[in-house]
Amino acid sequence: MGYEKTIVRSLSRVEARKLGLALLVGCCLVVVTYFISMSDTAADQQPPVYYKVRDNGEGKITLPKQEEDKVANDESQNKKPAAVAHTSIKEEITESRKPEETIHPRIREEAARIEKMKPPAAPVCDLSNFRTEFCDMTGDARVRGGKPSSVMFASARHQNAEWQIVPYVRKHMENIEKVAVKVTNDPESLPRCTAKNSVPAIVFALGGFTGNYYHDYTDVLLPLFLTARQFHGEVQFLITNIQVWWLLKYQPIIKALTRYEPVDLDRSGDQVFCHPHVMVGLRFHNDLVIEPPRAPNGYSMLDFTAFLRATYGLQRDRAVSLREQPARRPRLLLVARNGTRRFANVPEIVRVGEELGFEVVRADAKFGNVSGFAGVVNSCDVIMGVHGAGLTNFVFMPRNAVLIQIVPCCELQGMAAHTFRQPSTDAGLHYLEYNIAVEESTLLEIYPRDHPVFTDPQSLHRKGFYEMGKVYLGQQNVRLDLNRFRPFLLKAMDLLRQ
Repeated sequence: MGYEKTIVRSLSRVEARKLGLALLVGCCLVVVTYFISMSDTAADQQPPVYYKVRDNGEGKITLPKQEEDKVANDESQNKKPAAVAHTSIKEEITESRKPEETIHPRIREEAARIEKMKPPAAPVCDLSNFRTEFCDMTGDARVRGGKPSSVMFASARHQNAEWQIVPYVRKHMENIEKVAVKVTNDPESLPRCTAKNSVPAIVFALGGFTGNYYHDYTDVLLPLFLTARQFHGEVQFLITNIQVWWLLKYQPIIKALTRYEPVDLDRSGDQVFCHPHVMVGLRFHNDLVIEPPRAPNGYSMLDFTAFLRATYGLQRDRAVSLREQPARRPRLLLVARNGTRRFANVPEIVRVGEELGFEVVRADAKFGNVSGFAGVVNSCDVIMGVHGAGLTNFVFMPRNAVLIQIVPCCELQGMAAHTFRQPSTDAGLHYLEYNIAVEESTLLEIYPRDHPVFTDPQSLHRKGFYEMGKVYLGQQNVRLDLNRFRPFLLKAMDLLRQ
């Protein structure tokens, strides 16, 4: 019996081992089957390849690694010669590295689509403005001196073209020499450089209306700021019709805009100046106006007047605040003109101004003394004068100051407002406009009261600016009716209290 029990126990152990082994094998089969099914499901869920083709930001197309391997296998099956075998799809998109026929069709199609999306090359010259012309060339640009001057620009992205550009903000001026601007696809046709420069260049002209204080700013100084300031002095001025006296008059401004001596293009013979960036003409928005959305770096009139104050070392950024300093006597600058449109009763104006609490300053700029007069202007809180170039000095006024423009008779309000209203308000000043009555005009000493000069001003305006200007600008002075004008001085005082 003991022997039989021993045999039974041995058989039981064998059956248990068999059962355990069977269970282990079954579990392994289940696990293997699960992973196989999951692998197939994951493969089915992969997005199609066109979701993976993309521009990497450098003009090259990239594919996921598995797609690169798949394309490489496809090419291998097509039995391409070893000489054109590719190690990476990324290399195929650069046509300079591999022949086009070796680029995978999907990559070539995507590259063509992206190429079509690229914006066209900006035009070299903008002639759309009725007032001015401007050309902008970045690349291989060469300026040939002499009279007339010319600019040649090599570009593969632009079609061959040629323009005759007036490098002055009034393109209809007949006394400004034109500059030929030519774009070519053939770099070999460019003239050989005699002077190479690493900074941008601006080609512009003096002459025109320069010499008139107002037009010095509207036609050159503000447009030059708008064009050159972004380069922080690293820019070269190439000037046609150069006026040495003019450059000396505004030397502080010129030196603040460029670290390089201006070049007289007319007298530079056959020299060829090569620059990586050349502009012909000056940026222009409107007379003494900057439109920040169109300006480099979003410049505004506030930036221009701050630049002038810094250039001439002017101390005051803001006018006096009578709210903070009620006992202070604000300074009133009375612009005294030496020619026409001058005040005929200055002593009476001074007396009323002082009675109302102003310290009245009588001054006018002497020729060439811009720096000295700028200091006088900046020390004042109100500037007042008859419509004319002298009011251009508002550009040196501190912010929150007041400009009072006296508009002569007859129907000159539109011209006067265009000249100074928006420019002064954009510069942070308060603007007041006083339109004189016929009785305040000295034209009554020349023409009878029932003359068309007074009764039908438009009959003169229709004859054009010069005919109108001979009478209303060239023969007229102003004798202010101080009882009528007094409220404007009181308003100026109130504005300084704000």
